[in-house]
Amino acid sequence: MPSWRWVCSSSATGRPSSATEPPSTTEPCTTDTTEALSSAETRLPDGTIKGMGFIDAAREEGGVRRLAIDYAELLIGEEAGQAAIEAGVIDPDEDLPNDYFVRNVNPRLREFTVSGSVTITSHTWGGAWDQPVTWGEFQSFWSDSPPQRAGHMRIVPWWIIRDGTVVIDIEEQYLP
Repeated sequence: MPSWRWVCSSSATGRPSSATEPPSTTEPCTTDTTEALSSAETRLPDGTIKGMGFIDAAREEGGVRRLAIDYAELLIGEEAGQAAIEAGVIDPDEDLPNDYFVRNVNPRLREFTVSGSVTITSHTWGGAWDQPVTWGEFQSFWSDSPPQRAGHMRIVPWWIIRDGTVVIDIEEQYLP
């Protein structure tokens, strides 16, 4: 999980040739800590970045918390209906149940470091809305044996707020 990206000029175009792969030894490169936002991300007024997706892994390695997320877009209303038709989920003469559609146009996993003071909130686990979740509990949702009544936690979308590459807030997206 790099906290930077390579910016290498292509001899043919002068534009970056790769933002994800290390450069060849013949290309002049610099690192750049700025990044273009995914279509599933929004920059908040305080400069942090909010995005929703499906958590693929939550783990700790060498005392460093890590999270891998596959961003998705939560669409509602007419936009959701049109996207569901385009995806072949419903026919044009059908209504979309619950008036929402989760679209995942890019299966790329993004990995971030998770702050030691991260706030984690669930809306369906523990029997209460806005239920605080500890890092250990959250991590257990992706274990080989998740807690009882928590199996669904790995398949629901989650919102993250990150400051640069560090996740500072995680919140379950309730879906009816």
